[in-house]
Amino acid sequence: MQRPRKPGDRPSERAVRPRRRLTDVVEDLVAWMLACAGLLLLTVAVLGGIVVHAGTVERGRLESAARTSTEAVLLEDAAAAAGEYGTARGQVVVPARWLDPDGVSRTGSVTAGAGARAGAVVRIWLDRDGRVVPRPVGEVGAVVAGGLAVVGLMLGGGVVLGATWAAVRGMVGRANSARWERDWERFGPEWSRSGR
Repeated sequence: MQRPRKPGDRPSERAVRPRRRLTDVVEDLVAWMLACAGLLLLTVAVLGGIVVHAGTVERGRLESAARTSTEAVLLEDAAAAAGEYGTARGQVVVPARWLDPDGVSRTGSVTAGAGARAGAVVRIWLDRDGRVVPRPVGEVGAVVAGGLAVVGLMLGGGVVLGATWAAVRGMVGRANSARWERDWERFGPEWSRSGR
């Protein structure tokens, strides 16, 4: 017979916490590990985004030093492309004329807004050899590149962490189901008889 509890008595550890299954311990341990990995992933993604941003800013600085901005005059209308759903607006390639850094007149293809008329002036960028090249990467492009790096790392890492969690949950569920089946085979007949 148990003695009655007095104020200030502490219940035994067994009375406070029921015995845990090994699968519960494994599941909790993996959950903590994946939570820590998620925090590490967040840190790595942010640092990766910062590195990509810095690299893109540096690339833009080098491109700005190696490229020259000039104006090109369109030689033809920049016709908007007609498609199945109407006229598409955007950038189209049209012939144009411009002066290279040495003052020599050149002609070639440039991109212009759809609908621009012949004689319109568009800004283009040239390399040291006078070839038309894309505009140097600016701060907005660097921010976008850094943001995309963060999102890409988070999505990739999140898929790995999510797949790991799903695999562990599946294994734990199968182990628990097998144990429940064994326990039912052992105790089910007794329980069924006593319930009548």
